Amino acid sequence: MKKIINIILMVSLPFVLSSCNWDWIFSFAGNMVCTYAPDTDHCTQFIAVQSWSPSKCESIKWTKFKDIWSNPPRDKCYLQVAINKGDYNICKNIKWWAMSYTQDECINSVWQKILDKAISDDDISWCKKLEKFPSWYQSQYNDCKTKLANISKIKSNDEKIDNLIEELKNNPKDKDLQKELQKLQNLKQTTYEMMSDSDKTNYFKEKRESVMADIDDDDVKSAISKEFTAYRQWETNINKMLEKLEEVTEKQKTLKRLDEEANQLTDTIKEQLEWLVNNKQDEIIEKMWDNAKKWIEENGWEKLKWTLKNYEWAMEKYEKWSKMYEDAMEKYNKLKKTYDEVMWIYNKVDEVNKMLAQWKIDQWKANVLKWAVLLDKWLEYTLEYVPVFWSTMSKVSKETFDTVIKLAKKRAERSTSLEKCFDDPANCDTDSISAY
Repeated sequence: MKKIINIILMVSLPFVLSSCNWDWIFSFAGNMVCTYAPDTDHCTQFIAVQSWSPSKCESIKWTKFKDIWSNPPRDKCYLQVAINKGDYNICKNIKWWAMSYTQDECINSVWQKILDKAISDDDISWCKKLEKFPSWYQSQYNDCKTKLANISKIKSNDEKIDNLIEELKNNPKDKDLQKELQKLQNLKQTTYEMMSDSDKTNYFKEKRESVMADIDDDDVKSAISKEFTAYRQWETNINKMLEKLEEVTEKQKTLKRLDEEANQLTDTIKEQLEWLVNNKQDEIIEKMWDNAKKWIEENGWEKLKWTLKNYEWAMEKYEKWSKMYEDAMEKYNKLKKTYDEVMWIYNKVDEVNKMLAQWKIDQWKANVLKWAVLLDKWLEYTLEYVPVFWSTMSKVSKETFDTVIKLAKKRAERSTSLEKCFDDPANCDTDSISAY
């Protein structure tokens, strides 16, 4: 047999140097060499086993036991290829007769090879090969699962995955790290599939509690559970499930934070307007617009824009057909009205300044118009904002809220008079648009 190997290597050397793969080498060179070998059958057996090719076993023509229809070299060929591939189905090709190998002997050898490989390599994927063995091997399959498919094993794999993810942050284009990560994730999925139902439940519960550890708000927890449950109904991959849970959790935490900021913003608007209403108009009219303009820039316009952009980012992660998307869109639209009114104020005040510069109105009318603009429809939109989470409670006192509502109603009644002043500044009736 050594001579055969040497001949194969000599024949195949040019192909090795040209990066040809070994399976093809054994197929091409082996067939050529075995044709002239003194023991063609054992030569073919060797080539078949080395190339893991059960189809080559069939060509073994053993004639020494022709009287009893037995072919040990061919049967052994199937046995060894089956062991190499870890596929007991190849054993079914064995046509046992006297002085040869049996199918049961082959299956036992394959089973033992798989079990040894699973334990020695600590590799659950080898255990999975035992799943399709005949029913009388079920107890061994269960033993393999118990040893390699449990919470301890999958958590150990999680640590390796986490470390690889951290490495990839510094080397995102590293192909070897990517392949290793994919391999570990596949192993994690196989392990999860083979775990007992109780282990699956406990493992997922522990992971969920870890992801949601810093969430105290019941409304946020409920929103996460509602969205994730809808997703989990059709997902079976544990890697994707946990990724989705983290994504949904982060998204709902972001929406909660934005909701708190939006609610705080509208509360601040109400408080500021209440202050303007309860102060005497004649004492603050000169400084009113400068103060309001500064306040809007600090608390309204830029912050509103930022909040809206983050809402848009969070909503992009929802499926547009989902109930979660519809709910978020409703709140987003209400908040956007507030932003639109800030812009409306800026545009209207700009018109007032232009009319003043063109001597179409005097300074007094300009001040009154600015005052009226500030207190117009913006109030109504501000009052319409409803938090996404009911736990985001308003901090404004009832007295302040009632004062602003009263003022908003008055302004809504006088908005027509305000528009007439912009259309015809020369005939503007300031009494009809004053704050009181």
